[in-house]
Amino acid sequence: MVHQSFPLVSVITPSYNQGKYIRETIESVLNQDYPNIEYIVVDGGSTDDTLAILEEYSQFEERIRFISEKDRGQSHAINKGLAMTKGEIIGWLNSDDTYLPGAIQQAVNALQGHPDWAMVYGKGYTIDENSKKQSDYYVAPANYQLLFDGCMICQPAVFIRKNVFLEVEGVDEMLHFCMDYDLWIRIAKKHTIGFIQAALANARAHSTCKTSTLWSTVGIPEVLRTSVKHYGTISKTWLLAYQNQHGDKGITGLLHFLRNQSAFDCLPMVTSMNRYDDLWVPPRFTFSVETDACCPVHSLIIKGKIPSASAPHLPEHYKFRCSVQVDGQPAGNYIVGSTFLLNIPVPSKQEKFEVDILSSFFLTSVDKRMVSFVADEVIPLSIEESKVFNSISNSSVLLKIG
Repeated sequence: MVHQSFPLVSVITPSYNQGKYIRETIESVLNQDYPNIEYIVVDGGSTDDTLAILEEYSQFEERIRFISEKDRGQSHAINKGLAMTKGEIIGWLNSDDTYLPGAIQQAVNALQGHPDWAMVYGKGYTIDENSKKQSDYYVAPANYQLLFDGCMICQPAVFIRKNVFLEVEGVDEMLHFCMDYDLWIRIAKKHTIGFIQAALANARAHSTCKTSTLWSTVGIPEVLRTSVKHYGTISKTWLLAYQNQHGDKGITGLLHFLRNQSAFDCLPMVTSMNRYDDLWVPPRFTFSVETDACCPVHSLIIKGKIPSASAPHLPEHYKFRCSVQVDGQPAGNYIVGSTFLLNIPVPSKQEKFEVDILSSFFLTSVDKRMVSFVADEVIPLSIEESKVFNSISNSSVLLKIG
């Protein structure tokens, strides 16, 4: 019997070929002591025994209903389920995770006791393929600023007010890994997130879960893009995670990584230059830059060096001068060493402009060319990119010059 004094809680489970675990997931919902639950499973067209299990439950349990059809992934499934819900409070439980006894009642009590909370989450555990506890899931109180440093929320232990879920327009369907982290940030921008000490859920870690299989190829890129989108930069936590997976390729390596992952809305580009194929440049190094009117160039990154093998006579700490001109106008003088990374502000707001770098040092190469230094990188930065570059340059995480 439905007790009208209890707000309806809708639990959504996105599902695809998790027949090995979904029965335990379903049981953890249906065995809750909370009396007013609707349970919606959104299946993406499973080909294992998932559908047979769902049919079995739906025949005898009025609280559960499901659909099974091809979708565009987990995020799309969650939004489809959200559109089907009737409850005031939404739980999102993946098809390999489980609720702990009393989870829903404790979450409802917390939200009723704190009308200003847009969502609440509790503690959780990591379990293995056999449902054996492995460890406590790392959680801590969260707000918008704290989420910059990392994700301290256990996703299956979260319950969200439906009106807030709809206000932020659901889950970002462009994300396939950190859609939960992105959702918490968007909610925290406008609302208070509540945390309770009770353990509410188990997050399953197994060989085929996304955390195990997609962290390096999908997870890290999405997390970095999400951080840049919301905060304009990347925390030390995520920089270290990037380094652990992809190595320390320096600041310019990270910029290329972010560019390749479409982390920025628009990108200024070098369209021509007189750099040689072996990356040496003449004493007057000239290149052209183009960008969109809506995306002015903020600065230029020049990563260069004079290889010691090419100039063995130079003192160890040799310095030389580089004078920069933008469209023929002086744009700064720089004293650099045999290895350098220049960050040159650009005074021009033109969509197209030409840059000249005149070097006081030059030598004659073995093939009789007059050259100055090896220009490993020439990167024009938008305002967005420049913010990321400057903040990371001040970080102690990335130590390489480029």
